[in-house]
Amino acid sequence: MNLFSRSLFRRVGAACLLSVLSATLCLAAETPRYEDHLKLALVNMQPVWGDKDANLKKMVRMANEAADNGAQMIVFPEMCLTGYAMEQGDIKRADRMQIRLAETETGPSAAVMTKLAKERSVYIVYGYPERIGSDKLNVYNSAFVAGPDGYLGSYRKIHPFGSEVIWCKTGTEPFSFDTPWGPMGISICYDTYNYPELGRYYGALGCRMILNPTATSWAYYSNKNLKDGKPLNDGFPTSGNNTEWVNRFKSRVEAVVVQSGLFVASSDLAGAEYDAKGTFMGTCFPGGSCVVGPSDDKPGTLTYFDYFGTDPGAFATEGIAYSTVDLSRATRNSFANYIKTDLQEGNLYMPDLYAKWFGNLAASGKFTSLNHAMSGAAAQ
Repeated sequence: MNLFSRSLFRRVGAACLLSVLSATLCLAAETPRYEDHLKLALVNMQPVWGDKDANLKKMVRMANEAADNGAQMIVFPEMCLTGYAMEQGDIKRADRMQIRLAETETGPSAAVMTKLAKERSVYIVYGYPERIGSDKLNVYNSAFVAGPDGYLGSYRKIHPFGSEVIWCKTGTEPFSFDTPWGPMGISICYDTYNYPELGRYYGALGCRMILNPTATSWAYYSNKNLKDGKPLNDGFPTSGNNTEWVNRFKSRVEAVVVQSGLFVASSDLAGAEYDAKGTFMGTCFPGGSCVVGPSDDKPGTLTYFDYFGTDPGAFATEGIAYSTVDLSRATRNSFANYIKTDLQEGNLYMPDLYAKWFGNLAASGKFTSLNHAMSGAAAQ
């Protein structure tokens, strides 16, 4: 190789190297770098039914306690601001507690929790009945979100359960918000457990965690064992009476983790619901707030999920469960399964194809919900 050839080779090589480095830097610039370690505070809360002021004071106290303990993301249960139970009897929708106590997303309770989130530099999620606009009946079962920079938005439950439809309207839009740990998706209770479409959407969007404010008591029968008209142990789990609920709950959240390779952080109501006069409102909740996510996928692994120091069966009182999770475990493999062969090339996760299926299904009018009547309200 003569001097000219060597010089040309060096110039071409340098140009190629520069091109590769430029492409790498562009790719790095386009790929967000998120923090992986997140400390969660997951709240078991026993609200006073219909007493928003008392519940807000409790939420402020618990949020400050969580912030004092280093929590970065604080999750409260579904409908914790007002309580969950529906009054029995023929009551006009406008007279129901959830309608009477509904607030807008910038209402007085929202202002208090937004101020706290900004002052303590934390993220706060809580459940509440949300009124939109001036129509008093335009109310949703919603989850409020605020962070260090202020109010971030509200998610409106897309799949109300059972008798919830007596008072709330049906949401139509997913909701996610940006954080230093990447986007976070929100689904409420029945959304999470029975409708994988929403969780899959969040995973495909890039969420490594779903936040799940919940009021789940399906298979928890404490409200059936009464003494003098009130449940034993104030409605909190005792003598293993939450076993059936634990089995049902765990199987549902673990399915989300295994399917989508992400975390689910749940906060549940706890204990019996009483109004300010001490009247039992007919509902009891087992608590069990927890986080579940992917475990190591390597030889010797016995389960592909972990609860990271939380335990839905053991956490059976009002209080806060803390857990620090490593979100790098949320690999979301089923969304990144790229294939390239002599026969085909592309992603195995194909939302354009699924959109076609579901579009055809919706147009046909032959999906189950049109023909399946729900036999009354059941315990969620």
